[in-house]
Amino acid sequence: MQIWNVKSILDWAINYFKNKEIPHPRLSAELLLSSVLKLTRINLYLNYNRVLNKQELALYKKYILKRLQHVPIQYILKEAYFRKIKLYVDTGVLIPRPETELIIDKVFQLLKDNPAMGKINILEIGTGSGAISISIAYEISGELGIPDIPWQVIATDNNAGVLEIAEKNARDILDSSKFEKLEFIECDLVPETDSDFFKCFEKKFNIIVSNPPYISEEDYKNLPREIKEYEPKSALLAGETGFEIYEKILLKIKPYLSPEFCYILFETDPGKSTSLRKMSEDIIGPKTIGIEKDHNQRDRIMIIEV
Repeated sequence: MQIWNVKSILDWAINYFKNKEIPHPRLSAELLLSSVLKLTRINLYLNYNRVLNKQELALYKKYILKRLQHVPIQYILKEAYFRKIKLYVDTGVLIPRPETELIIDKVFQLLKDNPAMGKINILEIGTGSGAISISIAYEISGELGIPDIPWQVIATDNNAGVLEIAEKNARDILDSSKFEKLEFIECDLVPETDSDFFKCFEKKFNIIVSNPPYISEEDYKNLPREIKEYEPKSALLAGETGFEIYEKILLKIKPYLSPEFCYILFETDPGKSTSLRKMSEDIIGPKTIGIEKDHNQRDRIMIIEV
């Protein structure tokens, strides 16, 4: 009977994934085994001779079979790491990407550059798993170096099930004092102007962030299998051109923009940045528009100074 230790099962899984043309075979094998054994990837190599028991082998086999169907690792393990937090994710929410972390760096940079502000009001449109809003709430006091600065984060989504996931993540990650300053609202982008919410936040938001759907119908057809078959279509597909959601956001947020200090931050597809800049100029008439590049030096974060 074959005795499987960490080294032998890893070697087998990596080769098996390679033969089946699974993307990133070593990473897949290591992450799945790390979860089964509750070890870090580094500690796998420090425990090469550890023998797996029947339960561990059965669970690893279950994970491997799912990976062979191109299920993303995050959905297999029901978790995703984003900046300093670990989020629960399932196929109802988009898997947060490393590029999206850059938008939070920019939020903190803008707030540091405007230290004389009073209360900070931040709005995220289309929160999904809650990655952006929860990270801001989790880090804001330390990043700004002002523990008692007043702030509030509002996160919206049009899907009640998605908001349940985001709120679950917030409760699991944030302490009660921070959780109380983060509010989740179900609506189509932002509440309408006849709502109590509007009365409270008219011309009050200083930072508006969004990583909206921006994939066109044509581009959606060519997405990798792992994305197209498992990630929620509604979080990816914007419409025929890919600009449909951006336009709706820009039109609907105008009454909420603070005249004193306000920035809109969008994550965008590098190929859409020029057209999105023109659309933003036409609808908002901003003071400035800047573009931050991602780690691959591609246009990624648009910063609109209102």
